Amino acid sequence: MREFTYDALRGAVSEDGSAFRVVTDLYPAGGDGDKVFPPTYQGGVYARETRIINGERVACVLLDSVQSQANRLELALLDWYRSAPRNKRPFPLVQIDFTNTDVAEIGLFSALEAPHRIADAVFLASEIHEDGKTKPFRHPKDPAKESSIGAIIEKSSVGNATGLFGLCPTALIFGMWDSHGARGGLGEKFQRALVSEIIGVDATEDGRRPASRVDPLIKVAGENLKIEILADKTWKMKADGKDKLSKVGLGNVTPSLLVPPEQRKGLESPYNHGGVSIRFARQICVLSLPALRRLRFPLESGEDASAPARMTLAALALAAVARQWKTGFSLRSRCDLVPAGGMKLELVKPGGSEEFSLSPEAAEQLVYECAENAHKAGLPWPPLGSREPWRDGELTLRPNPELVKVIAESRRLAAEQRE
Repeated sequence: MREFTYDALRGAVSEDGSAFRVVTDLYPAGGDGDKVFPPTYQGGVYARETRIINGERVACVLLDSVQSQANRLELALLDWYRSAPRNKRPFPLVQIDFTNTDVAEIGLFSALEAPHRIADAVFLASEIHEDGKTKPFRHPKDPAKESSIGAIIEKSSVGNATGLFGLCPTALIFGMWDSHGARGGLGEKFQRALVSEIIGVDATEDGRRPASRVDPLIKVAGENLKIEILADKTWKMKADGKDKLSKVGLGNVTPSLLVPPEQRKGLESPYNHGGVSIRFARQICVLSLPALRRLRFPLESGEDASAPARMTLAALALAAVARQWKTGFSLRSRCDLVPAGGMKLELVKPGGSEEFSLSPEAAEQLVYECAENAHKAGLPWPPLGSREPWRDGELTLRPNPELVKVIAESRRLAAEQRE
């Protein structure tokens, strides 16, 4: 296979390329006979469906959804960003700093972690220091009250995505709907250009998973011991106590294939789901080039910088895919997958396709090269032209007091529900 180059990227984006495609067969890390555990959805079920593969109808199960894959790809980019030297940030990033608040354990929370990217409601509940005073980064009702940088989101559109390109380019790759801004449901929508999912092919019926616990210290007779849990959450043994040892994590759990009766509400099956066997798994990853071509990037000078902007977005999307390969496919407990071969990048064109090899290192270098050319063309790219309040391509906001309060209270209530 040919090595993927800057010229190949330029030709694909600007000419007749339909999509970049990465289709990879993956196998359970445990080898032949090992099971994998798909995600469990409401009702205690796996997402099963029939796919047509090689012309045949095949029973499949979803191992990682489009939304979940988007999150993993974004985290792959965030890992790259966090590990890069400060003077070589690969792309601009907006984040919220929760340190020195009542939820300091959150630390830095970025647009790559927010469900709705830079349009997420947490950014409407954040503040920025601008023009010598603290003001809302965005305002949910009155754009005149928000910061000049936050206003970029309100003004962005498919026909003019220039500002958003320099503020949060990943939103143009993974999709965004500004439904929480001043325009509500009429806020601008940007379709997802990069789509990936992982399915298990030729999946068996659900396996069974026993629930059990053998306590090496508390003997079988100890299951009948009673305790009393005190107000400070400590406990003491008491003959007429109302609680069992299991309430504090002690004692044995009788091996069973059934979900405890008190936990069955809403479940379609009383059994503990025990994974499935599959012939193999398949990741199907597609970057739509027509979706990128719909985005336009006019400059204040009147010139059109769409070509270098689209190339930068395409390079950033491919870097996300390549870095996911670098970190591996550990989807959840007992769902570790291993690629059958190296990553193969296909450029899909009308009537055929071309194959290329693309390493994570080469993909990252493409991003730097494309971003530099985009910046030279006049597009905003803070890592190459930082100024206050940006620092090396990084914009850090602070949460407003009400956001901190609601997060702290939600965590307190969640802790109570687990007790």
